[in-house]
Amino acid sequence: MFNYLFDNELESNCHGEENPDIIYSDEGGFHAVRVRAEKRLFLKPRASRSTVAHNGRRMPSDREDSKRYLYEQIYGELKKEILSGTYKKGDWFPPERVLKDRFNTTHLTVRNALAKLVLDGYIERYSGKGTIVIYARERSPVPRRLLSFPWAHLVCDELDEANALLLESLETQLRKVPLPVRFSCHHGDVLLARSLYQESRESGALLVLQPAGSMEPQDGAEAALAGTILIRSFASGASCPQVVLDDAEGARRAVGYLRDLGYGIIALLASGAAHAQAALQQGFAEGISGRGMRPEAGIVETCVPGLDGGSQAARSVLGRMPGCRAFLCSSDETATGAVRALRGAGLNAGVDSAVVGWGNTRLARGMELTSVDPGYDRLSERVLACIMEGMSRGSFTPEVFRIVPELRIRSSCASAQSARGA
Repeated sequence: MFNYLFDNELESNCHGEENPDIIYSDEGGFHAVRVRAEKRLFLKPRASRSTVAHNGRRMPSDREDSKRYLYEQIYGELKKEILSGTYKKGDWFPPERVLKDRFNTTHLTVRNALAKLVLDGYIERYSGKGTIVIYARERSPVPRRLLSFPWAHLVCDELDEANALLLESLETQLRKVPLPVRFSCHHGDVLLARSLYQESRESGALLVLQPAGSMEPQDGAEAALAGTILIRSFASGASCPQVVLDDAEGARRAVGYLRDLGYGIIALLASGAAHAQAALQQGFAEGISGRGMRPEAGIVETCVPGLDGGSQAARSVLGRMPGCRAFLCSSDETATGAVRALRGAGLNAGVDSAVVGWGNTRLARGMELTSVDPGYDRLSERVLACIMEGMSRGSFTPEVFRIVPELRIRSSCASAQSARGA
């Protein structure tokens, strides 16, 4: 059974139109959550006030102070309590769930605040036991940063709009450490990806890498990917943290949504590198079979990235299967091309057909395009948590964290009944 959850909680704080977004959720498969409105929120500014003191020095304004990251505010509050003696050396510190409820925030935000307290020598965390205060008021805290990096190297496969959003989100999080950031692309070339890894390793930099296929070491000397966090795609044999986008689950949910609209034939327009599309195509096939549809009801058409590639692929599908009216696309640009091809065939997405994009980019929001939101902000927050925990411990733990995409529904999908009526 599927639910469609409207999120209008923040409409009163927004300037402009109401937010048409919906979150699509499967009660049997995951926990449905309410998320923020799609548009950026701009709070009305307070009345202007002077920020210059009588001696001519500039003083911080309330607006500037409010820009502090939430985890830093929580860190400052907890640090004050330790310094004031509320928590003494040897006392057990409140667990994450208590602090989460107290500050009305997420586990990741609390975890980042606690990681900073560990780095600065105020607390020590013990897995499965809890957190204990180690700071004594009669001495200064001992720095706990056992692992450090001179800079961060972010490496992706292609610099398209979706990856640009991901890199922007990662850069924002990394500046909280803080670390200077450099960007590179390996274009799906395994040898180039290994070369970039080796370069970062020799310079002691933190490497946040979107892998190109398997990153399994070629010899016993590289038993682990030192100072590396892999993102987006899972890489077998990698002994380092991995923060993976579960594209297969995102595709299954998108297929389920289109099937619920009544479509019996669904086409997947897959663009980009083969290794990046494997999980999406796997989830698409599983979504088709899991909904009791015949295998031939799921059409996979590969195409070059971009608007022209999507348009050409959609025309090819319509030529072979004129009755196909539902398209799941591997990018928002490809989906925009599919919308153009449908118009050329006398069809309109949202009126007599359905088009779903991937990436939830600005293009999707501008085109009112239903799109799969991969969860780049959640991925970036998890990467930051891995970095801070690794710096406090002195090494990274080879764990795999999966980020489940969410479907953002707008106006580009009509029901099959409406399509037949049109």
